Amino acid sequence: MPEVHPHDNEWLNKQLYGVPEVFRQEIMADYAAKDTRREANMHVLAERTAIAAVMGKSERFYHINLNDRDCTQAAKLHSRHVLRLLANNPRLNLAALYSLIADFIKSQGIAPPHLAERILKAIEMSHIAGYDAIKVKGAINRAKDEQWWRRKLKTKHIREGETLSRRYNQVNRAKGIYISNLGLGKIRHRWQENQSFLENTIATNEQGYSASLAELSSLNVSNPSIRRQELMVRTRGFEECCKAMGHQALFITLTCPSKYHRSLSKSGSKNPNWNGATPLDGQQYLRRTFERIRAALGNQNIGIFGFRVAEPHHDGTPHWHLLLFVEPNQAQALLKVFRRYAFEEDSNEPGAAKHRLKVEEIDPSKGSATGYIAKYISKNIDGEGIDQDLYGEDAKDSAIRVRAWASLWGIRQFQQLGGASVTVWRELRRMEAIQAAELDWIESIRQCVDQGDWQGYTEQMGGVFCKRQEQVIRPLYEQVQEAKQNPEAIPETIPGNPEHSRNSPEMAPKTRPGTIPESSETLAGIEAGIPGSGPDEFRGLAESNAGTTLDVIRDLQEIPAIKTNRYGDEALTRLKGIVSFGVEIITRVHEWTLSQAESTNRFTLEYCQ
Repeated sequence: MPEVHPHDNEWLNKQLYGVPEVFRQEIMADYAAKDTRREANMHVLAERTAIAAVMGKSERFYHINLNDRDCTQAAKLHSRHVLRLLANNPRLNLAALYSLIADFIKSQGIAPPHLAERILKAIEMSHIAGYDAIKVKGAINRAKDEQWWRRKLKTKHIREGETLSRRYNQVNRAKGIYISNLGLGKIRHRWQENQSFLENTIATNEQGYSASLAELSSLNVSNPSIRRQELMVRTRGFEECCKAMGHQALFITLTCPSKYHRSLSKSGSKNPNWNGATPLDGQQYLRRTFERIRAALGNQNIGIFGFRVAEPHHDGTPHWHLLLFVEPNQAQALLKVFRRYAFEEDSNEPGAAKHRLKVEEIDPSKGSATGYIAKYISKNIDGEGIDQDLYGEDAKDSAIRVRAWASLWGIRQFQQLGGASVTVWRELRRMEAIQAAELDWIESIRQCVDQGDWQGYTEQMGGVFCKRQEQVIRPLYEQVQEAKQNPEAIPETIPGNPEHSRNSPEMAPKTRPGTIPESSETLAGIEAGIPGSGPDEFRGLAESNAGTTLDVIRDLQEIPAIKTNRYGDEALTRLKGIVSFGVEIITRVHEWTLSQAESTNRFTLEYCQ
């Protein structure tokens, strides 16, 4: 165990300047464990390089700021830099501009705005047109926006701190289970800010009813208790579907290879096989593996339905629990597919056969399928009905840390596999009984929902394997229209969803008044995504085809403009109700405005529901 050489004191202090004490202690503990002075000093240099890599900086970083940071100033500087890039390169085409800006965004350690693979290939070929051009412009507009930068920088900052905490083994059963104490404090602070905003924001509808957003959010699945109860109802309904169909229930646990785990499970000490992976890397591995499993099952016509729960090991590395229902004669083929892909990576490492994939065939005589997954649902939401978690910690405290872990890393905890739409389920719960006899099929489904009968609801919606677009009832979305129409502007796209303001169900018309026939040449040009389309763009066409084209332009000007997001690349839509065989029922009949409580500085938000 080498002691710090007198000649190394000044150099060592310089290298570790700005490193928090909790990290410094871990570095020095490893320093003392090295055999020679040279190995110890090289270890310090390697750790400094690793810290710089996590922070997205060169080795000349000054300090590590682990406190919650205001990213407003940095966001302003980055957005202005993007504006300068655009101003200094007026001759570049759209593809070149996006590539230039994307490189700058990557240099700040942030992923550029997501674009489809098809659009990225078009950028490489420098050939972007139509709708693709609108998407690329939206990505550039995001890079110009201070708020977009601020959100990305805050997420990057909190994940950098948690990544370093895991590197220096602050996330384990002995120090900070599931999430570091530092990360938990940041997430709790974020929750408090959000709760304060909800409590101080008042929603008022056109009838004068007012309530705070905190009160309204406590009435839906934002409330952990309601969320847990709904998941339990859906799980029990799937189990009843399984019994009715004669299927078999399997409980499968899928775990990441050793290199994704930071700490050893029993002692909490550092795992020598860890390769620096974050929980997001582990989640990506699990998603990638399951995508391949589902593709293979689809190729073999093996149908499954059920639920997936993602939860952390003690060191924050995710693993999945899957409650799957399958035909008994397909169960072995399903398990064969799971084994193939679960052991495809690092299959020969010690412990892989024991821990990588666990399968339990649920025997109804010994326990229900819902009972198998109930504790995992509870301990990942609020810990209700559980005394201790797997590691002996209080279940309610652990549930808070698990939710904070999922929030910090952006990991989806629960996913339904197959079955009917839960959005329709929630919309039907908003409805009262339908008196019209001609809509008895909708009322029958609504009664199942009102009674909490997920099995009956699923069967009447088309069954567990029915595709969403083929289900009896689907969500009804409406594109938001601009409040005021500019007579000089012609919309670039025609709304695809009909607009309605009815409060009672009735048959929807086959065509909406004011729509343009699909054969219209002008419509084809507009749908191609002509930016800034207006009457001048159509002047030449109108002169050559004055009889019909001018009428089309006049009709277009009568259609209300579609409201888009702030970046102009996506039409805003709102959920209005449900639609079934052409019958549309509006379940969200109120228009809400938001205002700040106890303040004269008021603001409004249209179409809040």
